Order: sequence, then C-alpha cells, then structure tokens
Amino acid sequence: MDTKYNIPADRETLGVLSMLYGDGLVVKKAADNPSLDSDALVGLFVDSEGKTVAACTCDTSFAAYGGAALSMMPKGGAEDAAESGEISPIMQENVYEVMNICSRLLMNDSTPHLKLADMYQGLDNVPESSVEVIKNADGVKFEVEIPNYGKGHLSIVTL
Repeated sequence: MDTKYNIPADRETLGVLSMLYGDGLVVKKAADNPSLDSDALVGLFVDSEGKTVAACTCDTSFAAYGGAALSMMPKGGAEDAAESGEISPIMQENVYEVMNICSRLLMNDSTPHLKLADMYQGLDNVPESSVEVIKNADGVKFEVEIPNYGKGHLSIVTL
C-alpha cells in the first residue's frame, strides 16, 4: 500500500513541537515501527470521508510532561501523573491540541486533507476498525524530551 500521508522526520517534528515547548526541546527518532502501548493516548485522523487514515499516539510520560508543560503546571505533578498513569483532564486537553498541531506533520502540498477526529485514552477504547488500520500502517516513533519536565514517546502512523 502506498503511503498517501507524510511520515515526518525528527527535524520536522522538532520544528513543529518547538513552537509549543521552546528551544530546549529534544526530538530523536526512536524506531521505525511504533509500538502501541495499551495505555497510550491515541488521536485518530480522518480523511474527508471520515475514514481513519493516520494516528498520533503518546505514552503516559509524554502525555503527562507534554500536557503539563503547556499549562505550566508544576513538574512534580507531571512526574506523579507519569508514574501513576493518571493523566488529568487538563493534560489530556493539552495533548489533544498537540496532536491537532501534529496534523501539519502529516500533510504536504500533494496529500489529501485530514483532520483530528477524536482522542482516546487507552488502546482498548479505540474502535476496533481503527486499531486494525493503525497496526497495519507505516510510522515512526520519537523520543521527546520536554524542557524542564522529562522524556516521553510520541508516535505517528499513516496510510
């Protein structure tokens, strides 16, 4: 299957996420094949027909640190959330916005339009048809170090 949407490089991802997290951000490619953690936050992107065509997933560490950093929450609260896996509603809302902005990474001048349709907490909550699409898609996994907070993983998969 030919990939219609862009699979971003670490440099592109750094450029987009630096607009949110500042100059101290570090983004490194971690793997070609993203793992789908059962407790990940999963954002599903759909095409104009409502079909799932891409996903952005993050582990609880990225959700905690990335979500907290955008609201300038204390680092200690982010560390507690990362450790416990209990991501607050505010952190989740912030991660949703991060995933929405990541749609820029998926498109270029020759790709069809897509949009972030929904975000789910935990792979078990993602519709089964979308899980199958995600498992069979091409993608990349990044290690993201958010300044003054910590490291987590963000993955992007596309058809």
